[in-house]
Amino acid sequence: MDYFIVILVKCSFNRVTMKNKDTNYHNIIAQNLKKLRVSSKLSQEKFAEKLNCSREFISRVENFHERLSLNMLLQIAEIFKVNPSIFFKQP
Repeated sequence: MDYFIVILVKCSFNRVTMKNKDTNYHNIIAQNLKKLRVSSKLSQEKFAEKLNCSREFISRVENFHERLSLNMLLQIAEIFKVNPSIFFKQP
């Protein structure tokens, strides 16, 4: 019985830890996206036009309320002509 409880606690802890790491990576991606957009002197509106999405979506991503799909991330890398790995680096 004790062994079963330890497994449940460990599994729950791992799920929480993974969720935190996932959220952290999405925040890093959002920060790097905004930094790249601003350094390229693009407004959210102009960037949204290039990406074929709404300015509101860009705002939600940059403010950690929305997450980018891998496909969208690759499109962004192509627009800026950068390696997608730059989005995962700590700002």
